[in-house]
Amino acid sequence: MQLTHLLLLAGALTATAHPSGHAHLHRSIHAKREGGITFLKAVHKPLPEPTEKAPEPIPEPKPSIAAVEPSPSPKPKPKPAPAPVPAAKDDSKDNSDSDSDDGFKPFCGTGKKMAKRVTWDQIHYTGNTGTANGCPWNSNLQVVSTKASKHYKYVQNYKNVASEPYEVICFNKIGADGGVTGSFKVSGQNQLVFKLQPGETKSVVADANTQGVCAFAPNSVPTTSHGQYAGTWAEFDFENTSNKGWSGADCSALVAQAYDMDVPGCRMSQGGVDSDIYPDGTAVNAYIRGMEAEDGVGLNIQPGNTVIEVLCGLEKGM
Repeated sequence: MQLTHLLLLAGALTATAHPSGHAHLHRSIHAKREGGITFLKAVHKPLPEPTEKAPEPIPEPKPSIAAVEPSPSPKPKPKPAPAPVPAAKDDSKDNSDSDSDDGFKPFCGTGKKMAKRVTWDQIHYTGNTGTANGCPWNSNLQVVSTKASKHYKYVQNYKNVASEPYEVICFNKIGADGGVTGSFKVSGQNQLVFKLQPGETKSVVADANTQGVCAFAPNSVPTTSHGQYAGTWAEFDFENTSNKGWSGADCSALVAQAYDMDVPGCRMSQGGVDSDIYPDGTAVNAYIRGMEAEDGVGLNIQPGNTVIEVLCGLEKGM
């Protein structure tokens, strides 16, 4: 079924204040898709705007006789600057930070104005989905080597701590169609997919103002009967411009548990705080069944460079 046939209904909930300035607002979105119900989540709520109006400025007294300034003579139009000549590459210099050395590559559209759209509800907030300046959807997420990750502001290091391979699929909350549909497996929507062998670590980097998810599971990430990626979700929200640049993250099993599917273990860690989910469906500071409307769970991160450590296949006692 086409994603345009999804009926998205958001229920209004009162958000609780969180002292960190970052809060996760979980809401049930009923996505009617061939009679099925799925659950998606908004990652952020904006900080409340001040209710008091600023005092009206007091106008300065006008002189009794206004001074008439002479009209400026028209300035000549400047001549267009010549096109810059690209500098020759100096191979003799140290290229330890070059693309070819450690795998660094800038995000598509970097340095240009990012496209943003704010819809009727925060749950439909569209930050950076990678599509600015003609770039493809989801290009704001990349897999890079751990060595290259030092060049990026927002990094997640995914490590497989299980004894079997894991698949990881990363996507923006907002889909290619502009709806809250990035978590569905449909043609024309290319999620970021990679494998992790036991003990292997890979870095996922995100551009600023990115709200997304990396879903993971042993061998292959399953989908629900409605085409939504399940497994366990590592949710992230980096430099949310509607929340004064705060970031956040959490582990979530809401989708998998809504369909009675397996829940792989997950841990997201930053600044001494963990968000954990275990294979038996229990959790610490993470989202599991019955917590769809909870707020303030997970990692609440002040503005600035952020590195989150993610463990795939977490077991109790690790």
